[in-house]
Amino acid sequence: MIREITEENFTEEVADSPIPCVIEFTAGWCTYCDEMVPAFERLSEKFDGAVKFCLVNIDEQRGLRIKFAVAALPYIVYIQDGMKTPLFDAIVSEDRLEERITHMLEGKDAPGTTPL
Repeated sequence: MIREITEENFTEEVADSPIPCVIEFTAGWCTYCDEMVPAFERLSEKFDGAVKFCLVNIDEQRGLRIKFAVAALPYIVYIQDGMKTPLFDAIVSEDRLEERITHMLEGKDAPGTTPL
């Protein structure tokens, strides 16, 4: 299941989540973002219970776009224990995204990790 994230539910759904979250920042006009959705859905089923998958529409959630300094779409970030790690800022294959999420779950080095 993929959750829609807004400024109103961000703290509860993401920042305070006891499980890691993967967020895809999207926009209605972004065709690459649309292409990522089927892979995102399949991965949300594969990692069910271990990772929460979320979407943020940057046109509707300007505050979150600014908070995460989204400059390219799709922008995918991993969040765990109050820390955020950028994963990708372009379309990526499902296999590559899965590999990166698994890498993060294993606690391996993650360059670019910063506090929320």
